[in-house]
Amino acid sequence: MNGRFVVVDLETTGNTPKKGDRIIQIGFVVIERKKIVKRFSSFINPERDIPPFIQQLTGIDETMLSGAPSFDEIAPILFKQLNGAYFVAHNVHFDWSFLQEEFSRIGMDVPSCPMIDTVELARMLMPTEASYKLTDLASLLSVEHERPHQADSDAEVTAELLLHLLDKLASLPLVTLQQLRVHAKALKSDLLALLDEAIAKKERSLERDDRFDEYEGLALKKQEKPSRQTLTEPLPTFSQFFADQKAFPFAHYEHRDGQWEMMEHVDRALHTCQHALIEAGTGIGKSLAYLLPAVFFAKKQKRPLVISTHTLQLQKQLLERDLPLLARIVPFSFTAAVLKGRRNYLSLRKFARTLHEMDENYDVAFTKCQLLVWLTETETGDVDELNLTAGGKLFWEEVQSEGASIDPNDFFMRAKQKAQTADLIITNHAFLLHDLTADEQALPPYSELVIDEAHHLEEVAAHFFGQQVDYAYVRLLWTRMNEIAAKWHMTEMRSLLADLEYELSELFRMIRSYALHRQQSATRVRYRFTPFKEYGREWNALVELTMRLASDVRRLETMIERIDEEDAAPFHAFVSTFTTLRHLLLSDDDAVVRWMEVEPKGAVNAVTLYAQPIDLAAFFADQLFARKKSVILTSATLTMNGSFAYIISRLGLEDFYPMAHIIPSPFRYEEQALLMVPSDLPSLTVASLEEYAEAVARQLLQIAYHTKGRMLVLFTSYELLKLTHSFAKQLNDDEAFVLMAQGVSGGNAAKLTRNFQQFEQAILFGTSSFWEGIDIPGDDLSCLVIVRLPFAPPDDPVIEAKSEHIRAKGGNPFYDLALPQAVLRFKQGFGRLIRTKSDRGVMFVFDRRMMTASYGKYFLQSLPPIRVYEEPLDQLLPRLDQWL
Repeated sequence: MNGRFVVVDLETTGNTPKKGDRIIQIGFVVIERKKIVKRFSSFINPERDIPPFIQQLTGIDETMLSGAPSFDEIAPILFKQLNGAYFVAHNVHFDWSFLQEEFSRIGMDVPSCPMIDTVELARMLMPTEASYKLTDLASLLSVEHERPHQADSDAEVTAELLLHLLDKLASLPLVTLQQLRVHAKALKSDLLALLDEAIAKKERSLERDDRFDEYEGLALKKQEKPSRQTLTEPLPTFSQFFADQKAFPFAHYEHRDGQWEMMEHVDRALHTCQHALIEAGTGIGKSLAYLLPAVFFAKKQKRPLVISTHTLQLQKQLLERDLPLLARIVPFSFTAAVLKGRRNYLSLRKFARTLHEMDENYDVAFTKCQLLVWLTETETGDVDELNLTAGGKLFWEEVQSEGASIDPNDFFMRAKQKAQTADLIITNHAFLLHDLTADEQALPPYSELVIDEAHHLEEVAAHFFGQQVDYAYVRLLWTRMNEIAAKWHMTEMRSLLADLEYELSELFRMIRSYALHRQQSATRVRYRFTPFKEYGREWNALVELTMRLASDVRRLETMIERIDEEDAAPFHAFVSTFTTLRHLLLSDDDAVVRWMEVEPKGAVNAVTLYAQPIDLAAFFADQLFARKKSVILTSATLTMNGSFAYIISRLGLEDFYPMAHIIPSPFRYEEQALLMVPSDLPSLTVASLEEYAEAVARQLLQIAYHTKGRMLVLFTSYELLKLTHSFAKQLNDDEAFVLMAQGVSGGNAAKLTRNFQQFEQAILFGTSSFWEGIDIPGDDLSCLVIVRLPFAPPDDPVIEAKSEHIRAKGGNPFYDLALPQAVLRFKQGFGRLIRTKSDRGVMFVFDRRMMTASYGKYFLQSLPPIRVYEEPLDQLLPRLDQWL
């Protein structure tokens, strides 16, 4: 691509040029004929102070700007370079808005040039990357990035990234480039001239590109046909292999006694047709510990073995790290396949059809471009490979695979075929449950199963068998139906939809009002309801309105027959959703708990209704454990006080007498970790929530000065998190620490974790998803704080219903449910601190109940051997300094 590109990066005093933020450094790199021909960088005097946060982020302080030129001295150099060139930046709007403001301030015309945003271009051409931060992309492309957040270094790396992206664009097949040319008009980057150049070059070339197949105008990566590999040599048993290899560690492998112990247990369970529970501590390497005996067993028995995980992160680890290692270890070849629910896969037919529609918003156009590029790379068509925007996820619902298909190009069909010939099949808990209960199984017949992250199985099943309806989704479906009715010129249907819109909005408003009158709360209201026990004028009115709506929905169903199958999809989804809503409000079932969730300060019809089964033990016993020869459940957190009783009870394993083994972590916790409990925090039974939050914030900052930040703070309540973060922000007036908080700072757990690792002195406040699954090894995390012991709130509808169920059976809800749940959660939280054998860290627990309550010993005993100190904070801090 032979254009001229000026790649610019700026460091600034903040994010808002209109509010007086200024440039402190500029760097630019000029590219001509795909070669860097010029570099320039300079500090710039901003004529104002640099905030401490910016100094920490960039490493640029005011002494470095002493004697630096002002922007008006640099402006002519920059203007000359930009004239007639592409303006390129990583997040182009940020840099361009600053330059516009500066050019305007000194009275110069703003240069006119096409723009390219390398964030947008990278998202489009590298659609499967987890992060598009410049440092992460530099690492991925093996580009040296000496000084992140300094303009000259950032501009250099952005230029290298641009060259990579231009090469990638030029390498795409002709049909993909032609489709991109149509849809790229809506993007922020000016790509049309570049695409025209690439298309013209491809059209001149007579070479056939054999890397791709074509389907309905789409270029697809060529697929290999799956086949089951047969062994030509006798296969040793795992025990023979185990005996031979134990004394001779092989390449790329670190011998761990606990891992070999777990292998023996897994192998025995498989060969003796027993179910097994194995708690494997952090650092055991449990994935390989079950994969090795599993692949020997599957190969020897000539039938597949299924492995189910909960998180996408573990699934990726298995595919990208553990299975390739397994292939190097075992003395034979094997095949592995991934199979998930149909909606995880792209429907090529539906996607090809959307490419003819041009009335698109930005998100739709951009997602189409991403998918067009992705189809040239993907072998699976699985959405979990993609990094989609929120708008992209909405568009995916229009093009995901649904219903039966016998098209050999259908990605779900391909995945099923691959699973039919695989030795190991990897799936997730939700699809595993779906397949167990489906009329027609997608997984091939299997008798052995490994469930990793098994502590999530009951929760996933409760969600799978549960129901949920919220107004936002109903409204989304209504909007889509209205658009289709207009397209088909169906006046009668549009009139009926207008009535439905009004009545549905009114119904959700009435449900919200009913919940708020029944349960008062300043934060989120969760009102548990039982349809046949509810009463009053409000309840009767909403029941009456539901019955009236049912009649309107039946009328709508008769009209759907006049619309073609694909346009009818949102109508069917709406009918199904309304059927669920009606069932939630008008039917009764003692085995189910129902509740309404409402934000008191939310919109008047913003409400979600839920239902979940109370006890799934019988389902697991009858549908899973009775039907399989060997189910191996493993996790780092399955026991309380050395006992598997809780998980055995919840999963209905009592009558199966499973093998049960605890394999402790190989880490030296007594040398690697400390536990400290400050004795001078107020009790929540005495102090108000605000007073408690302020006291927590003060202690957090005191500790942070000693640990230099690098602190993860875990909360059980979002309300307490927000309050504590607010107080900490006020107390952090010198901005010594970068404060990040879930739900406040923006971004999901993965994004917040990455941002946290960017700063030397940072504190990360998290709840829910931060208690497990995040991985911050090494010096990036040296202090973990658990603010409250992680008991579920007693008024939680599900806990309340389960407690009643346990009580009715003569059990003790606290010791049979609340305490085991809290202890397992506590163990998961502690597991964030020490991730490798070289990590060192301190855990603070701010909840003195661990030391004073009769049940506190269960939390202490759940931890590995570790030194514990309970003293006022001012006595703990010198100990901390000495230890660090």
